[in-house]
Amino acid sequence: MMSSSYHKTTRIILTCLLPACLLSGCSIKMAYNNLDRLVRWGVSDYVNLDREQRELLQAELAKVHAWHRRNHLPEYAKFMTNLSVTLTDTVTPATMLAITDQVFLWADEVEAQATPMVVRMMASLSDEQLAGLPVRLEESNEKIAEPELKGDLAKAQALWAEEISETLKQFVGRLNRTQQNYIEQRSVGYTPERVLWADYRRRFQADLLKLLERRREEAYFAAAYRELVQGRESYYGEKLTAIFEANQQLNREVAAHILSNLTEKQSARLVDTLTDLAEDFSELAAQEA
Repeated sequence: MMSSSYHKTTRIILTCLLPACLLSGCSIKMAYNNLDRLVRWGVSDYVNLDREQRELLQAELAKVHAWHRRNHLPEYAKFMTNLSVTLTDTVTPATMLAITDQVFLWADEVEAQATPMVVRMMASLSDEQLAGLPVRLEESNEKIAEPELKGDLAKAQALWAEEISETLKQFVGRLNRTQQNYIEQRSVGYTPERVLWADYRRRFQADLLKLLERRREEAYFAAAYRELVQGRESYYGEKLTAIFEANQQLNREVAAHILSNLTEKQSARLVDTLTDLAEDFSELAAQEA
């Protein structure tokens, strides 16, 4: 339910390993079983890997994928089964916070498991690949900031309303006029954050690029990279932190209200969607890697 899911530099792996939170229906199986291809596509936005690097990525990713299938997918299945009960009762912002906290906890666990792979891949970068990285990172930053770059508050708030509506629709189906009106009314509480988010990324990326100059120093680089990532939020700054937290609270309040006021048809659709997801995760967990 977030409008700011922009972590895509060294956390590219997470957008592929945690599709559970964003996808529904049979598409989750296809996405998950084609994880290696999705990750390669994501990495190619930043670096054109040579053959040796592609083979290294595939081998390292297979280890993370097997770990994830074994350790996380069964938990996802249980989580979705429980949500099919939790979200059909009265839903509060605290309920939504507990859900997002759990998802972020899983994301942190995946990141920790994937870090050795990320370190090896970055250490393998050639001077030419590293030289091209700043331009590609900045292209991504500009893409993030672009929808709010002109400072049009009404447009930014309308985009927020559209994004949260589309996310909800994935689980409950079409929203009715009353629900849509509520989201539009609450959109005035959204504060633009994308430009600030892009600036945060630039600060973080500047130190990452500096660190990459010492990527051949294996022990130092691995330790320094972990420290950099663990301190990522220190790059946010007070203004972005305050805006981000306020927007997340808004997201939780809106989601809780909509989920507490579903029609009978929407409630049934939500239960079916979550049940299908639970079944998909159980089946994926049982498959051989």
